[in-house]
Amino acid sequence: MRTYTRIILVLIAAACMSVGMAGTGWAGEPRSDVVGEVDIQTQIDRRIDSESADRQAIQDLLRRPDVRRIAGAAGLDIERASAAAAVLSGPELQEIAARAQAINSGVGGVEKVTLSITAIVIILLLIIILAS
Repeated sequence: MRTYTRIILVLIAAACMSVGMAGTGWAGEPRSDVVGEVDIQTQIDRRIDSESADRQAIQDLLRRPDVRRIAGAAGLDIERASAAAAVLSGPELQEIAARAQAINSGVGGVEKVTLSITAIVIILLLIIILAS
């Protein structure tokens, strides 16, 4: 009987020690695996700012006289393309904005710029047609 009592006492002691050790973290200590509200809001603000800058680059491209001239010669409605660019999002927005920024910054020769502007206008109009 004495052996059983020792075994039971050892098991109770082990259980008490394991329960006591389980909660050794500080209650007020911030966890590194949890994202805070400030971090979430910062990421949201960055994304909104990025999308606004992308839309602005496209709008700047569509306001250029040479783009308006090319669109007019092709019979394309630049105002409709501008309205469509205002509602773009996701990968389409990023891709078209990257091309618009390259053209706005003057990358490439005249032929390349003309081809890129024409391609962007056509892409925008295709998006408009598909969305309608």
